[in-house]
Amino acid sequence: MGDGDFSVSVTNEEVVAAVVPMQEHWLPLSNLDLLLPPLDVGVFFCYKNPRVLTSTTLGDCDTHKMSFGSMVGSLKKALAQTLVSYYALAGEVVLNSIGEPEVLCNNRGVDFLEAEADVELKNLNFYNPDETFEGKFVPKKKNGVLAVQVLDIIRQ
Repeated sequence: MGDGDFSVSVTNEEVVAAVVPMQEHWLPLSNLDLLLPPLDVGVFFCYKNPRVLTSTTLGDCDTHKMSFGSMVGSLKKALAQTLVSYYALAGEVVLNSIGEPEVLCNNRGVDFLEAEADVELKNLNFYNPDETFEGKFVPKKKNGVLAVQVLDIIRQ
């Protein structure tokens, strides 16, 4: 499989908001934010599938890998709780009355995408990410301040 020769398909899209409602308010950007051109930063992390310890009815312990669905559910729940403290990330950048961008803290939520990829990590060129997986692992922000994509690697 050559560099970038794989597909990523989105299987679910939703918006995750903070678990508690918040009063809407505006946050002005700093002078530095207003001087520099808008910059979109993408970051992705890779995690090994964790093993979960469960006990059986006989008192024995058993381990198994966590399902993708339960990992996604845990991430969404944790994100919704985190957005309470980092409420600006659940907002959106809009223009104020004089045309300057500001963060509207309205608990719009974070775009949360679930996707599948038909590639193994060992086949990716991490020395040249622009040619290998640019635009496939990190979603583009549509309306909000932050977008998250959780990717399930489908083994061949």
